[in-house]
Amino acid sequence: MAHKNLEREETYEGAATGPVPDLGGLPGVARVTAVPAEELDTVYYDTDGLALLASGCTLRRRSGGHDAGWRLTLPAGGGGPRQEVRRPAAAGGPDEVPPDIARHLAARARGREVVPVARLRTHRERRSLLDKRDRVLAEVVRDDVSAQVLGTGRTAPPAGAGPSRTPRSGGRDAGTGTTLTAWSQVGIELKHGGGKLLTAAGHRLREAGLRPAVATGLGHALAAADLAPRAPAAPPSGTAGDAVLARLRSQTAELLAADAAVRGGEPDAVHRMRMTVRRLRSALKTYRRLFLPGSTRPLAGELGRLGRVLGEARDHEVLAERLAADAAALRDGDRIGPALAGPAGAVAAGEAAAYRQAWRRVCRELDGARYYALLDALDVFLAAPPLDPKADRDARRELRSAARKAQRAADRRSGRALATGPGPERDRALHSARKAAKRLRYAAETARPVVGGPARRLAKRAKAVQQALGEHQDAVVTARTLPALAERDHAAGRDTFVHGVLYARHRAAADRSEHDLPALRARAGRKGLTRFR
Repeated sequence: MAHKNLEREETYEGAATGPVPDLGGLPGVARVTAVPAEELDTVYYDTDGLALLASGCTLRRRSGGHDAGWRLTLPAGGGGPRQEVRRPAAAGGPDEVPPDIARHLAARARGREVVPVARLRTHRERRSLLDKRDRVLAEVVRDDVSAQVLGTGRTAPPAGAGPSRTPRSGGRDAGTGTTLTAWSQVGIELKHGGGKLLTAAGHRLREAGLRPAVATGLGHALAAADLAPRAPAAPPSGTAGDAVLARLRSQTAELLAADAAVRGGEPDAVHRMRMTVRRLRSALKTYRRLFLPGSTRPLAGELGRLGRVLGEARDHEVLAERLAADAAALRDGDRIGPALAGPAGAVAAGEAAAYRQAWRRVCRELDGARYYALLDALDVFLAAPPLDPKADRDARRELRSAARKAQRAADRRSGRALATGPGPERDRALHSARKAAKRLRYAAETARPVVGGPARRLAKRAKAVQQALGEHQDAVVTARTLPALAERDHAAGRDTFVHGVLYARHRAAADRSEHDLPALRARAGRKGLTRFR
């Protein structure tokens, strides 16, 4: 498996010459020691169109130095630090990305070949900041970098080739068609130290005339070749269009992250991806009036289709989990429970096998042209959003209006469901109420970055309603599926008494889940929650 860790570092740039400022006396630092200099040779990989960089990630393979090997840097999620996936250099050759890194790239490359796009040679001087126990709190490095953005052939120079004669300023090598440039930078990376040390070190470096770097090493090289990616078009800050596009961008990033988790078979990954698809689709439908008429419909339709593919696997996953929990409860019970645990476990195992088959179908879908076309369409939509003039309206006002509308719909559907008599019609009404509560939660989540606490409270209360109704729906679906499973097992000559026991358990669970709904509905339906002051 690939090793993952979270970055805690900052990079500064300034004059091409001069020593690193003295960092002694910083919080917790007892002494500073020099580490032998390193010579690094780093090849960056991307598609010809730089699709990986456009999605916020970089991939490199380095030789030389203490951190040689493959490293994939992924965008930050939820406001946290960027994530790294590392593998040793031997995990893949210069033209072969390691498989467990490749799955993180699939949704970003979308079938396009990942090839070398730049080569950086670095002379690195390092210093360690130690505490009184000689623990390394942080490492400070000074890099003198020469870079080559590879030409049309996108082929790295042969391994072991001598250092190139790179000019200090940007230029173009007429013999190869590649762009050459050079620069210097200073970076500090935390090891056992904390944020206070990182802040103090940054202050010391700025006092010495350095400034926060505006680009990564690859970004510097690409800027010299005029290949640096442009920022997407964005409406004015504080507008409704800006708030909704921020939501769409964050959920698109979550979709790419969940894609890798699904391909890796990680627990709950299908559920995460399905929820992200639903959030994207809900935003497109809830705020469609902020975009040109009809422009959101194709994306919402394709997202709905993808959600159904994921839903099949998720349904089997839920059934397997619930039935396995039943088997465990019966095993720990009294009277006839232990005797039924084995048959119940067999039913659960059958659903677990069905989930694995459905998961393989999901993976085939994720490797398909239609899915990649959906991701491309999302990129195009976000790069040049088809905004309607209404998108220039005040964000708080538009988000409040959408939340109030969703709140009224959720309250109305919950009330209708509670007024319906027991039976299939009531089950359907409660499922409809669940979907309305989910849309209310998503509307509140979209508003949260703009209005803060009020939207957070609304989302929390809508989530409570959604979870209660979700438990009801899961129990109903499980109970509804058990007769079909009983018929299958009966045809195979197996005893089906346990299916009736399980059916009764889940119908009782469905009834219990309704107990707190009136109170939860009242809390989520309070008018003051959507004032968003």
